[in-house]
Amino acid sequence: MANVITFRPRPKPAILRDQQAAFREQIEVAAQAALDTADKLIAILNEMDGDPDLEDGADDEPSLGAPEGHASQVVWLRGSDTDHEITTPEICA
Repeated sequence: MANVITFRPRPKPAILRDQQAAFREQIEVAAQAALDTADKLIAILNEMDGDPDLEDGADDEPSLGAPEGHASQVVWLRGSDTDHEITTPEICA
């Protein structure tokens, strides 16, 4: 075990507080530029898409969460006391 070589960790470079503040400001400026670009792209896509309310059938859509064939979720939720499951008789061997 006499041939074990140990290494000392490198000292971390000292970053001055002014450099940290400047670096943070650069990141904030870049992030704001990215958000502005995203807003512009979304606006362009919205203009290309047209009015979403002028689709086929207009507002002829079911209520949110209402299963098909039911007027509202409340009526569907109440359900009924009928059992619509199809059961097959068990065959005893």
